[in-house]
Amino acid sequence: MLGEPKIRRLDGRFDDPEIEAAFMRDSWSGIQVQAALTLIGFSLAWFVSTASDLLYLQGSPYFLTTLSARLLAGSIGLLGGAWLLMARPGPDSRVQPLIVYVWILMSTLTTVIVASVFPTAEATPDGVADLLVFTSSWMSLHVLAIGVALAAFPWGVAFVSTAYMITYLILAVIWNDQSEHPLVAQSVMIIACCCFAWLMAITFSMRARRRFYITRLYEQAKVAAEKAQEFSSFLLAATGHDIRQPVYALDLNASMLEELVDAERWDKVKPLVQRQKLVASNVASMLSSVLELSYLDNAKRPVTPTACDAGDLLRDSVSGLRDVALGRGMALQCVPCSARVRVDPGVAGHILSNLISNAITHSRGSRLLVGARRGDGFVDLVVADNGGGMADRDLVLESRSALPRIDARKPVRSGMGMEIMFRLAERGELALRIHSRPGHGVMACLRCPRA
Repeated sequence: MLGEPKIRRLDGRFDDPEIEAAFMRDSWSGIQVQAALTLIGFSLAWFVSTASDLLYLQGSPYFLTTLSARLLAGSIGLLGGAWLLMARPGPDSRVQPLIVYVWILMSTLTTVIVASVFPTAEATPDGVADLLVFTSSWMSLHVLAIGVALAAFPWGVAFVSTAYMITYLILAVIWNDQSEHPLVAQSVMIIACCCFAWLMAITFSMRARRRFYITRLYEQAKVAAEKAQEFSSFLLAATGHDIRQPVYALDLNASMLEELVDAERWDKVKPLVQRQKLVASNVASMLSSVLELSYLDNAKRPVTPTACDAGDLLRDSVSGLRDVALGRGMALQCVPCSARVRVDPGVAGHILSNLISNAITHSRGSRLLVGARRGDGFVDLVVADNGGGMADRDLVLESRSALPRIDARKPVRSGMGMEIMFRLAERGELALRIHSRPGHGVMACLRCPRA
């Protein structure tokens, strides 16, 4: 991914659903435990606060209403929090948000009832004023605590903040004439605390997602660096091993040419020269692949996907190898295609050329077909031969890590070529899949996004 993904300022969530889902999976355990402990803690507070109903409201017409509301909110929160801790629902569960929002609704309604009922228990202006000042204080602390503890549910915090703010402002207006002093300062405080609680929830939510995204980038960079280091080590070892054989063949062929020329056996010279050209071509292709990978892995050459014709890619890859295929007695056919793909032409062309070259050199077949196959949002560039296949059983290879573990007794003799093809596809942000059936040849599919 290029650039930082957009985080909505209204609810502090990623605009990209895929990244948001990844964040929720990564942060789910913490969100779950924090929500459960919040519900349990606030519910215990509701149970404890029933003592004030017994002390001040017993015998009044509002006693059962407030007591029932406190007990109901406390029971829902206690049971819901305990269930969240014991059942531990997964990130796709709809039950956890439902429990949290039901508790938020019940807790908020209980707060509104309690805040509205208690001033009626006071008969003096001084008592009403003190009670409303106390109400503004505990409502402010309450909403700030919820803003921190339930920052993963910003719309719930917004609902609580709005309800508390409106409730207290209505109370301030209703009891203003009967209070000993104006309630302007307390009203301003409750408004500020409610707004701050919502903004705090949004800020915490955005900060958590930014930390997650930075950590995700770091992990991706770390994995990429480890892969690059691993492949660089492989490349050094494999280059020395795989290039030694063709270089030795070049030297041997040169000695044989010298002997044939001295003996004037001209009928044997031409086939040997052709074989010498094929070996030299393989060495050049191998060195070219190593250089291409080296540039990509060291970021000296950026991958730049562009819209291009799949047919042009296929024709360019086939054009320089027709004579080589004919020299091997293989019919090479390129099927016309009008589809357009979004790839780096250099990387995709390099992979196709090497796949075709490998098929010509190693398949021992009589036909080689190169074409394209359309899919939903993608195009597969296909290289298929009718040779003997790669092993004694059906194979589907999707990554270079699978190559050494195909069969310990009969390993696939891919050498460095197939490793390089998978690595090039990975660096070019493409997907390479190789199918092989004994006696039915090999089919390589390079999956490219459709332009």
